[in-house]
This record gives sequence, C-alpha cells and structure tokens, in this order.
Amino acid sequence: MHALRWPAQIRRRALVGAALAFAFAPSVFAQQSDWNGTWAGYWETGHGAQIIFAGNDLISIYWHDDYIENAEGSVSADGGSVTITWPGAHALLTRDGAQGAKIVIRETGRPDVSFPLTRDHS
Repeated sequence: MHALRWPAQIRRRALVGAALAFAFAPSVFAQQSDWNGTWAGYWETGHGAQIIFAGNDLISIYWHDDYIENAEGSVSADGGSVTITWPGAHALLTRDGAQGAKIVIRETGRPDVSFPLTRDHS
C-alpha cells in the first residue's frame, strides 16, 4: 500500500492558508487584550462597579458608591488580566471574551466578591 499524496495545488493552498492564519493571529489577540473603555456590572445588588480604562491604562474605579482614590492598575504581559490595587484592597480582572470580564475583589475585613463585567457601549 502506498502513501496518500496530495496534489501540489492542494498542498500550496494549505500552506498559504496556514501562513495567513499566523499572519493575522497577532492582530486578533491584540484586539482582545485592549481594555479600553468602561467596564461595568453588579448593579442588580445596588452596589455596582465601574472600571474605566484609556487603552490599557486604569483611569478610575467606582466601588461601594464612590470613586476609589489611589487605585493603580497593572495589565498582564498577555493582556488577559489586570491587577488593581488600592489601600486595603486588591482586585483581579480577567478577560472573558472581547466584551466580557470577571472580577474578584478582596478587601480587608470583608468577604471576597466575584461578578461579571461587560464593556459599556453607551
């Protein structure tokens, strides 16, 4: 029995397709790693959260009915998560698709809180 051989035209098309996939993959990942915009959620509890970014720079975080002072954000190398710290607390924001994320907030003297956020398009 001899090995199955692909015609040259099929091999070239497969090679070109693979090359194009690799060429466009970085731009797809880059689009997902940009946190630019307003991310919000948890409003059903009456204590919603709002996190605002300019590109990947944290601008502000709204939590416990007020804007947090001295909050700092650090985006991971792959852009898939953001660590946010402020006095007495820290949060981890993790991307869940292009328009969604999950946040876990840990504050001194309070139970941990975790909930989804979505990018606001208003």
